[in-house]
Amino acid sequence: SADVAYGIVRYVEATGDTAFLHDVGAEILFETSRFWVDRVEAAPGGGYELKQVMGPDEFHSHIDNNAFTNRLAQWHLTQAVTLYDELRDGHPEAIAALESSIGLDPKERDRWQEVAGGLVAARYRDGVIEQFTGYFERDDVPIAEWDANNMPRYPAGYHHFNLEDTQLLKQPDGVMLMYLLPDEFSAEVKKASFEYYEARTLHKSSLSPSIHAIIGIEVGDRTRAVQYFERSAFVDLTDNQGNTAEGMHIASAGGTWQILVNGFGGLRILGGRVTLTPWLPDDWEGIRFRLRWRGRPIRVAVDHERIELLLGGPAGGTEEVVVNGKPLRLTSGTPVEVASS
Repeated sequence: SADVAYGIVRYVEATGDTAFLHDVGAEILFETSRFWVDRVEAAPGGGYELKQVMGPDEFHSHIDNNAFTNRLAQWHLTQAVTLYDELRDGHPEAIAALESSIGLDPKERDRWQEVAGGLVAARYRDGVIEQFTGYFERDDVPIAEWDANNMPRYPAGYHHFNLEDTQLLKQPDGVMLMYLLPDEFSAEVKKASFEYYEARTLHKSSLSPSIHAIIGIEVGDRTRAVQYFERSAFVDLTDNQGNTAEGMHIASAGGTWQILVNGFGGLRILGGRVTLTPWLPDDWEGIRFRLRWRGRPIRVAVDHERIELLLGGPAGGTEEVVVNGKPLRLTSGTPVEVASS
């Protein structure tokens, strides 16, 4: 439910399509917020917790206070409160329509805020996000073998269905949280958490390598970035998951695009602005990609010496982006070049 809310909010952020938000998105965010306040339980020490859940990892079920799930649910409820306030103050007719169509009560807004403020926060150990309550107490079974496609093998005696009591992961969980909410975690937490979980992830999903490539590049652990890119790009060409006969991994193709754009291209949306921090492997000549931000296309070309950007759209339009930490004003139709580093 929170992933759907996340998609709606990010779509509106990127497009400025507030009509969609008011006509369709608000109802979805509010109805799913009702789910979360029904799903939480009172925590013994006060506040609220989410028990008996399964996070993105999928090797661990019936766990309590998964860091990803709790934070995304909290984020979801906070977004719903913000949206409710915006509609109440600026579009009262939209709130009136929702009160009529889904029986929305103004008191629900306060309940969403209360639960969001009381949800159990993630715990940390040595700067590492604990995936869920008690995760660090589970058996730390090392990964010791890789197959011919350089994919991790299950440790001896283990398989898909008996990993509950170990720290082994199917795919990113806490690392995925850092990817979805990039401006909420310090560089130190990102690096420590990535290094800890990367060593314990079996990548038994074609969706896993792309997120590890992106976060690895971001935290400076670039030794495996190309390896992860190849795992994602060649998932069906080399059948490195062993199940291509059942159908192509289309979502992995999306992950491959994200490695190129969000990883090597360094694209993030931080503070409501497009930011770019590219990095290229030594033997790559360059990359080119396009994106559309709030109705205007932006072309990006990166090589080892320069970064070139071109804003499209109506003449005279401008957009501020951040490149390698420095604000840059783009004007429609005028190419801009900056040094790569």
